[in-house]
Amino acid sequence: MVTAGVFLVARCSPIFSLSETALMVVALTGAITSLFAATIGLVQNDIKRIIAYSTISQLGYMFLACGVGAYSAGVFHLYTHAFFKALLFLCAGSVMHAMSGELNLQKMGGLKKYMPVTYLTMLLASLSIAGVPGFAGFFSKDEILWLAYSGPSPVGKFVWLIGTIVAFLTAFYSFRLIFLTFHGKFRGTHEQEHHLHESPKAMTIPLIILCIGAVASGWVGIPHLLGGGAHFTEFMKPVLGHPEGHGTHAEEWMVMAISVIAGFSGIGLAYFMYLKRADIPVKIAQQFSGVHRLLFNKYYVDEFYSFLIVRPAIWTAKNILIGITDARIIEAIVNGVPKAIAGFSQMLRKTQTGLLQHYATIMAAGILIIIAFMLWR
Repeated sequence: MVTAGVFLVARCSPIFSLSETALMVVALTGAITSLFAATIGLVQNDIKRIIAYSTISQLGYMFLACGVGAYSAGVFHLYTHAFFKALLFLCAGSVMHAMSGELNLQKMGGLKKYMPVTYLTMLLASLSIAGVPGFAGFFSKDEILWLAYSGPSPVGKFVWLIGTIVAFLTAFYSFRLIFLTFHGKFRGTHEQEHHLHESPKAMTIPLIILCIGAVASGWVGIPHLLGGGAHFTEFMKPVLGHPEGHGTHAEEWMVMAISVIAGFSGIGLAYFMYLKRADIPVKIAQQFSGVHRLLFNKYYVDEFYSFLIVRPAIWTAKNILIGITDARIIEAIVNGVPKAIAGFSQMLRKTQTGLLQHYATIMAAGILIIIAFMLWR
């Protein structure tokens, strides 16, 4: 369901392609979403949240592709992303299992010697999402960036630039997670360290299977530039079409090189900041405390939704739905009906006096009414 939106846009490509404005909106929304989520992932310490915001960022990549008309590239990235992102989530679950449910990266460290299978599979998944050449994520991400750069979209160059920046950020936060979780010294409690162990085979075998996809699933889409047949693109052409880039081979090599450099730069910076100079992140967070707080609190989106939607909804429920509808209408009906019946029964009871003269009077009055009615007719 997470990727249903991308699939829907791709399947509705004939409709979107009729409007250049609609495609621009999709491309810009995807690019901004990708950058927005990637920056949040830079400072999170919850292992699941980092991967979750990574998912949002990669979904933005897919929408970016659809917005520049590269629907097959977006679906290709959806396909490769399924392998390495599922693997990352399951690896996070394996780590949580070993850490007795702990999620905070700052309380981990040095786990690779206890969890070699989890470490290796998560490392390979991170290399894939970082766009390292040869891995699945490289081929799908590179195709998106190339078609954004060389395609006919008016915002193509702009979203390509954002996509390249996101490629750097993705590599950085992915390996920040790897280094804080599996390298360095263990920072948890003594009791947690005592129970550290590799997950059972029921958990590690799926990791190994998904790892194969995280590494090799992109090989079906090796581009012509690298000697491949772009089989995935050719397979999707009858359904989604495929825009041809208008650049030269030299430009395509350049775009690919910039993407690869961005990925390796992110990995290198994460290595320097979290393994070589672990004091730097703390200093940066202190020096740019406002920015750090903004990113750590997810741009206060949750607070914004709470202020704009949740609180008004709760106020409406308490003061209108409960205060008026429930108290004055529903309770009036529920309590009013039996009260009306009780009042009517009291009136009927007054006719049952037990005195013969009262009954005779009522009978005489009834007979007179019947006679008068018959004469009137």
